[in-house]
This record gives sequence, structure tokens and C-alpha cells, in this order.
Amino acid sequence: TDLEFVPRPGPASGAPDPIADAYALGFEEGYHEGEKAEQARLQVARRAAEDALDVIRANEEQWSDSIHENIIALGIAAARHIVDRELALDSTIVASIVSRALDAFPIDQPVRIRVNPNDLVAMDVDRPSPPDGFAGEPQRPAHWIADPRVNSGGCVVEGRDRIVDGRVDTALERLYRRLAHQHA
Repeated sequence: TDLEFVPRPGPASGAPDPIADAYALGFEEGYHEGEKAEQARLQVARRAAEDALDVIRANEEQWSDSIHENIIALGIAAARHIVDRELALDSTIVASIVSRALDAFPIDQPVRIRVNPNDLVAMDVDRPSPPDGFAGEPQRPAHWIADPRVNSGGCVVEGRDRIVDGRVDTALERLYRRLAHQHA
């Protein structure tokens, strides 16, 4: 049996081919649906990337603030170390701080001067009132108090109308707060 292949006659030139048209239409619809699906998938991925970037930026600001505060704290700790070293080398520093604190009070106003017991001994102050010419000061009514709550190097001077806090730790804390919150 000899079979012979005879091609199926196609549409005549210029005549519509329904199969080719259906194929082209299906291909185009599939392409557009795939494009829409891919755009939706990319939109979700883009949103996720933007959210991740927002989290990174928020954490970066927090890390930066934390680094800033740590640097300030380190500087304050170094300052405290230097102050302690200077106090150990020069006992006149406390007398100078007390003298500056006394400038805030009228000369005739009685004051209470609280200093660390070791500083009081080092200054060789005759309690309850300072000797004539203490740190260049004229005689004034004063009561010296050895107060262990005042760290070495500082003083608290109390008068009728005000209190002058000359403690080193208080000054360093104020400095820390000012520097740390200046950035915020």
C-alpha cells in the first residue's frame, strides 16, 4: 500500500486562518496576563524591599544616636578621670571651686559649705568658719561641714536664698545631658 502524503489545503492567500488567529490571540492574552502577574509580583517585592529599607534607616538612626551617646559618655568618663588626677596633684583646686561658689553670695550672708571630708583636711580649713583670706576671700560667716556624700573635688554652698552646687559629678552630668540631648 502506497500512501501518499497530500498536504491539506490552507486558506487562500489573504483569507483568514482561524487557527493561526486563535493562536495569536491566545499568545497575546497569555503574554499580557503573565506581564500583569509579574508586575504584581515585582510590586510585592518592591514593597518588601522598601519596608526593609525603612527598618534599616530607623535602626541606623538608633545606632547612630547610641554611638553618639556612647562617645559622649566616654568623654565624660575621661573628663572625670582627668579631674580626679588633677585633684590628687593639686589640693588648691577645691579651694578655688569653693571660692567661685562663694562669689554667688553677698559677703555678709552666712553660708554652709559642704565638702568631702578628705578635701576639708587637705584644705586645712579651721571649722566652723574659714580663716582670714581663705582663697582670697575676706572673712565671712560660714560653717564648714565634712560631708561624705560630696565626692572629692566638689562642694555645695548653701545660703538663705540659694544653693550653689559645685560638685564635679553634677557638672559632668549636666554636661552629658546637654551634649546628649543636643543631638536629639
